[in-house]
Amino acid sequence: MAKGYTARMMQLAMIEELEGLFKDKKFNGQQSKKSLKVFKQNLPIDDGNDEDADTDAAASPYIVVILGEGSIKDPDSPQIVSVMLTICCYDEGKEREGYEDVQNIIEDILQHFCVSPQFGAAFEVMRETDHEMQWAIQQDDTYPYYFGAVLLDVTVPAMTGDQNKNWGDMI
Repeated sequence: MAKGYTARMMQLAMIEELEGLFKDKKFNGQQSKKSLKVFKQNLPIDDGNDEDADTDAAASPYIVVILGEGSIKDPDSPQIVSVMLTICCYDEGKEREGYEDVQNIIEDILQHFCVSPQFGAAFEVMRETDHEMQWAIQQDDTYPYYFGAVLLDVTVPAMTGDQNKNWGDMI
């Protein structure tokens, strides 16, 4: 079994997996249909330019890959890391259908990991009863922004092992 991986490496691999999953898809965004952006842990710091809020320069649609918490039973067991994918879409339509883009993104993520739970070099989305894939759509009114989330438990191979590997590309 592979060893020496970290939750951070898994986060970067998850970002790469999501970028590949959504590379050819467009969603409602400010001023036009846009490609989905994927960020790690937080949105980039706003530069304070409020004029960008409703333009193509705005961040949405996006997913933020957030590392929540993890656990390790013993040094030779894999970590189990809770990952939250926070989704945001934008829709100024009077029909208020922005949640449909959010739901479509959620469905694409769930279907992808149900069929192909392994990603990156050694990571796997857990699908057992104790580790259900969960999702939610925000109920609060934040028009024209619409939010949702997917919660996944992911295995990361044990931290012990060959620490001399070249992880430069993943860090």
